[in-house]
Amino acid sequence: MVRPPQSPSDADIAKVSHWDSVWKGSRAVPRVSPISYHHYRWRKLFAGTVGRGSRVVELGCGGSRWVPYLARTFDCESWGIDYSQEGLRLTEQACRAEGMQCRLVFGDVFDESLLPDSYFDFVYSMGFIEHFRDPSQVTRRIARLLRPRGRVLTTLPNLTGIYGKLQQRADPEVFAKHVILAPQQLDEAHEAACLMPLERAHFFGCFGPGVVSYAALERQAWGLGRMILPAVQVLQQTACWGLRALHADFESDRFSPYIAGIYEKVDDPEPC
Repeated sequence: MVRPPQSPSDADIAKVSHWDSVWKGSRAVPRVSPISYHHYRWRKLFAGTVGRGSRVVELGCGGSRWVPYLARTFDCESWGIDYSQEGLRLTEQACRAEGMQCRLVFGDVFDESLLPDSYFDFVYSMGFIEHFRDPSQVTRRIARLLRPRGRVLTTLPNLTGIYGKLQQRADPEVFAKHVILAPQQLDEAHEAACLMPLERAHFFGCFGPGVVSYAALERQAWGLGRMILPAVQVLQQTACWGLRALHADFESDRFSPYIAGIYEKVDDPEPC
């Protein structure tokens, strides 16, 4: 693990202190679950996008199960970068638990000395871009990391509908650390960096109250607090797999927990 000095971007509204508090004391990251509906959906998304043996990097990889998953499943040269030492510790444990040699970098994504330019075939993030006031700042950084025709998967929580309102009530401080982005805005941010949509940003997943942080409620509920998230997860899995069995797991702006888009770096940036 490379450990340079930290220098988080001023545009970051979450800050490293928040993420260290989120990950501190957390146990080992569970592996990708074969019974999780949303893990099933993510696996399908990766399978259609990631090339075997490719060079991949996750931006904001703290507490990630996907860095070792891509290394193992697609024989990738799998990287991750995060400025939270606590979060990176968990990802390192996850890689070690799966016997994967992954390249984890400790530091700010915007520090250009930490990751090689025009190197990666695939750059992905799963809840990163929405923590920056100017999302195009993130997409321009991604474009520098990608080789020509390299691909990007960007996902973020859908806070435009019911989950935004729920997050605002459950934990206003966490809600305030997000920039609310709609699918069109996500596309525009990527296009501004000459990253052209292969699959335009869309609502992803049918039902997912587990996307909301309940940390504040868990602290307020004393002994019952530990039951909130497991109960939500049981509800989520039961509903999603039930809808899947009925072929009714439709995406919607109101109930889908995520927004996801896939993009490609153009060979010649001149037209854009």
